[in-house]
Amino acid sequence: MSTAGGKGKVYSIAPGAPFVDALARGLLSQAGDAPLALSAMTVLLPTRRACRALQDAFLRAVAGRSLLLPRLLPLGDLDEEELQLAAEEAPAEGDAALALPPAIAPLRRQLLLAKLIRHWGPGGEQAIPGDQAVRLAAELARLIDQTETEGLDFARLERLVPEAYAEHWQRTLQFLRIVTEHW
Repeated sequence: MSTAGGKGKVYSIAPGAPFVDALARGLLSQAGDAPLALSAMTVLLPTRRACRALQDAFLRAVAGRSLLLPRLLPLGDLDEEELQLAAEEAPAEGDAALALPPAIAPLRRQLLLAKLIRHWGPGGEQAIPGDQAVRLAAELARLIDQTETEGLDFARLERLVPEAYAEHWQRTLQFLRIVTEHW
């Protein structure tokens, strides 16, 4: 890991380097000899699998010695137990997090979107084959997730494509009404 920066530090890992191994070595060097320094850190990773991979990388880096790991949190798939722990640590923030409705299962969401897609079109007369609808539903779900992650709003979608553009752009906007009107 190399560092750059003035006030805040930005670390980078060289392209081609094994990411979790380089991250583990970098965090260990940052913690130095203080045994509790590493446990005071929080590392946000995209998935639980990445968290497990980083745990394994720490074990490789210290050759199996005992060690207090940093708090490893997956961003992509937090579960209710983790939210419950967050609620105990910070009750005001945790209560708001627990008030969120449970996430819909990915397969259920994809199939519900596929059902909407199959009957998409003016008046619902344009039936799309099931296999194609399922593939389109997966892509539409990714678009919904990306839009949410970026903090964007589908409300501004209509203004992105002026009416003067080609008909296929208008059909795309019409297709995306599945999200803006029906989802």
